[in-house]
Amino acid sequence: MTSRERRRAAIKRLIHEHRVSSQEELVRMLEADGISCTQATLSRDLRDMNIVRRTTSAGPVYQADRSSAYIEALRRVVGMEIQNVRHNGVLIVIRTLSGRAEGVAAYLDNMGHDNILGTVAGDDTVFVAPVDTARIVALVEEIRTLEILEQEPK
Repeated sequence: MTSRERRRAAIKRLIHEHRVSSQEELVRMLEADGISCTQATLSRDLRDMNIVRRTTSAGPVYQADRSSAYIEALRRVVGMEIQNVRHNGVLIVIRTLSGRAEGVAAYLDNMGHDNILGTVAGDDTVFVAPVDTARIVALVEEIRTLEILEQEPK
């Protein structure tokens, strides 16, 4: 195990076993475990490990942020639901599995994409209205990456 892997394993263990409210406190805890670490390195580790500081009723505490894992899982599900993506230069049409268009449309609406004006969903079809038709091909390719990523072998 490398020193980085050892440090990150210790960080994970410490935030699960203790209520850690500051990076300074975590640095001291690591030092007590025999792991020397600068605040800059710790900050980078926390970011890379998706560990965030949350405010709770008992004060601030570091916790694993599971929202990014949820969003990635949702993206994969949406990718499995998309069957094909086409456009006519003005409007994008996405064919989905039966009954899944509404979920795909909601995902696209919540992406916050600058070039999606809005969506309309039926049972197995989503219409996507782009803000700028000059960028429709790029938007279609971005939507297709959802579909393509799920089809790649793991």
